[in-house]
Amino acid sequence: MNFAGLIYILVAHYLAGKGLLKLFGVQLKPVPFFCLCMIAGVPLLSFAPCFVQLLHLPVDTIPVFIAVTVITAAFSIPLWRNFKRPQLPKIVFPALYEWPYLIVCLWFTIFSVWRCFYYPPYSRDMLAGPELLAEFAVREKTMISSVFTVDLSTSNNYFKSPFITGLQIIYKLLVCPFGQLWLSVLFVCFIVWLYNMLRNRLHPILASLLLLIFFAMPELFAYTFLMLYDYSNMIFFFLGFYFLIRYLENKKLNEFAFSAFLFGLATYIRTETLILITLILPLLLFYFYRWKLPVKSMAYNFGIFLLVPIAFYIINIQVFIRFFIPIPFDLSQNINPDLGNISAIFRRLQDINTQLIFTYKGIALYGYFVFLFCAVFITDLIWLRRFNLESRIALYAIMVVYFGLGIIGYLLPLADLQNTTKRGLFKALPLMLLYMANSGVLLRFSAFIKDWEYAKPVQKVQKRK
Repeated sequence: MNFAGLIYILVAHYLAGKGLLKLFGVQLKPVPFFCLCMIAGVPLLSFAPCFVQLLHLPVDTIPVFIAVTVITAAFSIPLWRNFKRPQLPKIVFPALYEWPYLIVCLWFTIFSVWRCFYYPPYSRDMLAGPELLAEFAVREKTMISSVFTVDLSTSNNYFKSPFITGLQIIYKLLVCPFGQLWLSVLFVCFIVWLYNMLRNRLHPILASLLLLIFFAMPELFAYTFLMLYDYSNMIFFFLGFYFLIRYLENKKLNEFAFSAFLFGLATYIRTETLILITLILPLLLFYFYRWKLPVKSMAYNFGIFLLVPIAFYIINIQVFIRFFIPIPFDLSQNINPDLGNISAIFRRLQDINTQLIFTYKGIALYGYFVFLFCAVFITDLIWLRRFNLESRIALYAIMVVYFGLGIIGYLLPLADLQNTTKRGLFKALPLMLLYMANSGVLLRFSAFIKDWEYAKPVQKVQKRK
């Protein structure tokens, strides 16, 4: 393993991501800001091998290194324009009662990172798609390699996004032969980011417990080391909604634009995400109408929100597939020929409930996390019947994923239940966590714990007096 190469790539992720956040004017606390910089920098660098190929240079260590450096430098320009001497944040150690939960999470994290480093990619979709293209690109120094001379008609995985292919090429050339460690970067930073979000809203012991339950979902945890698109897509889809919520709270256009960019990255990773993004438009229309925005402003905002994901979709379909995959591709062949029969939508929604969630298989896939969410939601609905902005939009986002997966199954027959839909439900899981972080019941319970925790010493002092 090339540790110097790993350090270089990690620094490049951070600088590129930080420059992107500065460009959009995103402001967060130090720890979530650092995590978001690392997360945002990962997909930005994935374009480097594509640029090398477009310039007809060999896909080798030096050209890819230069391409990564150029991309990092380009996105770092906003950092140098208003350069300030960085200040180290104050380190706040977790409380004693958080450590048991965090130690278990740390153990699972070490296990996941080790598997990413030690084992080669072995998922079927990767071996017949991005990993195959990346391995031959590294061997033959070109992304249009001899692999396309083989009959690949039994799979369509090579028509997918260059996200994984590009990252695998970079990490294979600069870090280690199996690549994959970029997935650990996304996973670790996202988990730390989630924990900070939970801890800012709930008592630490509740935040730690929720994080551990989220961590312990068998299917979701497996994809922290099984290299596929779905875990990465989940992260950027969730972050897109998170910053959309911030925009609806404070009406800052820079956060609205950053949300659109994050949804664009989610579309870049999985192109069918564009269908889900269109289902967000009624939410925006409701708030724009409520704010009494002029029609021109509405049209401008809708244009930003849609054009960015569409641009990433075009990059996938019209640039990558057209110039890097020398095999004919007809998108119309993947669309349902019987669009008049909408019963397929309701059948897919029914199958999601009866085969993937509310069944023994659902427990084997997602543990009891979904049942916990349902219990918290029903308790809020019956007892308090009040929901803040974040919880309402989180519920809307979960519905977008749920109904959107039914529409995707209807439009794209290749999006089967046991693979595409099963992994597509990942996008709803952190949104459920966001809802529970804003649950009225859990917030009250959290306040009760805090009152008990901080009032007890005072009572003891009063008794001594």
